[in-house]
Amino acid sequence: MMLKATGISKRYGEFLALKNMDLELNSGEIIGIIGENGAGKSTFLKILAGLLEPDSGSIEYFGVDFFSNKEEVKRRFGFLPETDSLYENMDALEYLKFFASLYSVKNSEKSALKLLKMLNLLPDKPTFTFSKGMKRKLSIARTLIHNPDILIYDEPTGGLDPSTSLFISNLMKKLSTDGKGIVFSAHNMYYVESTCDRIIILKNGEVLFSGEIEDLRTISKKYILKFTQNGKEETFTAGTTEELNEFLLSLAKEGRKITEIVIESPRLEDLYFQLIKSKS
Repeated sequence: MMLKATGISKRYGEFLALKNMDLELNSGEIIGIIGENGAGKSTFLKILAGLLEPDSGSIEYFGVDFFSNKEEVKRRFGFLPETDSLYENMDALEYLKFFASLYSVKNSEKSALKLLKMLNLLPDKPTFTFSKGMKRKLSIARTLIHNPDILIYDEPTGGLDPSTSLFISNLMKKLSTDGKGIVFSAHNMYYVESTCDRIIILKNGEVLFSGEIEDLRTISKKYILKFTQNGKEETFTAGTTEELNEFLLSLAKEGRKITEIVIESPRLEDLYFQLIKSKS
């Protein structure tokens, strides 16, 4: 296991930002954290990155206690904050080489050029001329310059155009196939649904759901069965496979003809709002 966070809680005065948050991340896995503004997503990611101290709980990276070994552990992950802060007096190559020097990366120029090519960025282009999408890509390159095992990204596609968002989503999937573990927060449900192996849904600092999207989808999945009865087409809707099978057996005994079975599988966005509403 790459990362294990257990019982993470955080208060800001009387405000409870996080309550007993757990997370386990394995090699090659992508976990998405979703929730309303103020749900605790950024707070949790900043705690994982060592930028905030939790009030309680523990974090281990590769079996090593994070709070006792921060300097050692930080070399093994890359953190992307919600907003980009670039040194605008530098060009893209200078920016990456500067961060490579902080991690004592060997052949830093070669590594930087490889990343810039992968992200479709010009090495000699001044960062103050970058578009928002280009700045995001360069910030992502900075998280990768020391070849970390884990990536912690806060809203990596937030506020970006669809093309850049898709590029970053596909990049994360590629990085996961290379064995990197990724945990990120997002508001765009489409990219979460198409990218993640597991999701965590937060509300007011508490976990409402943690698991695979399919596990959440089974809660609202519907089976619509069409059959003929007395020469007319009828419809039956089942909420579970057990209910569906029971009805199918009754149809078989009565000799009625099944014309169609349709499985309605709701989108993550619909599931999310259903769950949030049910917990209100």
